[in-house]
Amino acid sequence: MIFFHGTPSGKLFDGKHGIHVGTFRAATEALEARIGIPAEGKWDGTREYGKTLLAGRKSLESGRYGKYRMSGFNCDAPEEDYFPTSAKKAATYSDQTIIPLNSTPAVLQVNIIKKMSNSIFSPISDSKANSMIKSLLNRNQARSGYYYENIGEDSGSISAVVPNQTWLEII
Repeated sequence: MIFFHGTPSGKLFDGKHGIHVGTFRAATEALEARIGIPAEGKWDGTREYGKTLLAGRKSLESGRYGKYRMSGFNCDAPEEDYFPTSAKKAATYSDQTIIPLNSTPAVLQVNIIKKMSNSIFSPISDSKANSMIKSLLNRNQARSGYYYENIGEDSGSISAVVPNQTWLEII
């Protein structure tokens, strides 16, 4: 099964809570919640984050970008479309490191190439997958990933969390 990963850097990045992959929609929604939604176009790895106009509150509330877009970084969006340099606070990775303005965000297509503890036909809950991978990573005992049913991004879809980037192959 093909999955996607939304990345602010345009690269795979090992996080403290594993790497999450899912449908194109789930990966896009997660990325946009982390760094903002481009006022025009998509995060495709060719646009520089700091030079991209982001959708402000008026644009987000217009419905143009779909439902439930006022989440994460977008909650503090100014009224009008804006550049990341004028945001109230900087967008950060999950470890709270500030995302560089010269990064080129993208949604990457990936395959899972290593062992998983369950199958896409028997996903666990979103919260259980997160707590299990976090606990195993903290103890340096993560030996497999987990498929789970999303409750947030692309609710109801199947996603996965893997311990690190060695579990994934970029297509």
